[in-house]
Amino acid sequence: MMEFRRDDSGTVSAMFEPVEVDLLRHVTSQLLQLLASVDTEDAAMLAQPAIHRLLPAAYPDDPEAAAEFRRFTADGLIEGKLANAGALLAALGDDEPFAASDPADASTDTGTGDSGLPVHDPLPVPIVLDEPQVQSWLRTLTDLRLVVADRLQIDSSGTPGLDDEDSRVVNDIYNWLGMVQESLVYAIDA
Repeated sequence: MMEFRRDDSGTVSAMFEPVEVDLLRHVTSQLLQLLASVDTEDAAMLAQPAIHRLLPAAYPDDPEAAAEFRRFTADGLIEGKLANAGALLAALGDDEPFAASDPADASTDTGTGDSGLPVHDPLPVPIVLDEPQVQSWLRTLTDLRLVVADRLQIDSSGTPGLDDEDSRVVNDIYNWLGMVQESLVYAIDA
C-alpha cells in the first residue's frame, strides 16, 4: 500500500495492491457478519470478548447502569458500525477478487492459477475517499483492530497472548490494519 495523501480537492487517496483490497474486503465482510449476528437482548452474547470490545460497558463499576445504558444505545451503535463497514466496502468497489483479465494468465475460468489461489491483476487499485468515507474507514479500521486484538488476546500493554504460527499471520494483519489507519490519520492531519 502506498500512503494516503490529501489532494487539493480535500479527498484522500492511496494505491492498494489487489491482494490488500481482497484482504480488507474479507475482514470487513467478517466484521459485518459478526455485527449482524449480535442480539442486544442476549447478555451472554454481549459478554463475549470480541463483542464486549466493540460495545464496552459505559459504567464498568456499575453493571446495572451499564446494562440500562446499553439497552438504549447498543442497537444504534451496531447500526452505525454496520453503516461504516458498508461504506468501507463500497469504497473498495466491486466485490469480485481482482482476477487477471488475460485468460492466458489463469489456468481455468475461475480466476485461479495452478496453485488454486486467485490470480491478481498486478496493477494497484486506486482508493479515493471523501471526508465522510474517511471517518467511516477510521471507525471500521478501529473496530477491525479491536476484534483482531481480541483474537490475539492482546493485553492492555499491547502484548499478544498467543504466539503460534496461525497467530503470527493474524498479528501481521493486525499490524497492517494499524499501518493503514495510521497513514489515513496522517493524511487528514496534513
